[in-house]
Amino acid sequence: MAISKTKYLFWFMAFVLVMACVPTFSAPSVPTTDPNAVGTFIVLTANAASTQTEAAKPTSTPTATITPTPRNTDTPEPTATPTVIFRFYTPTIFVPTVSGGGGGGGGGGGGGTSSQNFACSVVSVSPANGTSFGSRVDFDAKWRVKNIGKKDWDKNSIDYLYLSGDRFQTVDGYDLGVAVKIGENVDLVARMKSPPNVGSYTTNWTLQAGSQKFCTLSLTIVVR
Repeated sequence: MAISKTKYLFWFMAFVLVMACVPTFSAPSVPTTDPNAVGTFIVLTANAASTQTEAAKPTSTPTATITPTPRNTDTPEPTATPTVIFRFYTPTIFVPTVSGGGGGGGGGGGGGTSSQNFACSVVSVSPANGTSFGSRVDFDAKWRVKNIGKKDWDKNSIDYLYLSGDRFQTVDGYDLGVAVKIGENVDLVARMKSPPNVGSYTTNWTLQAGSQKFCTLSLTIVVR
């Protein structure tokens, strides 16, 4: 019994010695938490983000420049200016052939056979009335007429021109072109073209002195 007590005492002393040699560990100190620290951290973070955002913004607001684009980039063509072309038709001039006696007589005798100042008689017509032609054939109509009036025909004041009937002439009228004395004959020529359709056609012409018409000239042809 005494041995056991001694044993226990030995072990107790050994334990005390061991514990005396063990270094003392102090518990780490826990920092005291500031209840406003979280709010302060959030505010500092927001301020930093705002500062970075402002730094990233451009220093000046650019003004957008809009360059208008035309809808039609084609080069405009100049406006055409109409040009008026005048075409002047130059009629064929026929110089009538005068025949007959000179002076106051010849061919019909004396001072003529009419009491009118201007009168004529048709001596012949060519081609003869009733002559046949094909369609669209060019030909000359010729009337030989005699001055049987009381006045000579002045070349500058006497004309012969289309009067009535079918129109198959190429020119509507001509100047007389030569002076025709009383009793003389003259050939009056007009350019014609037969109509395109089959049938009989008659054209009537006249001599004219000023506003007075005299001496009707007729021609009838047949288109076969």
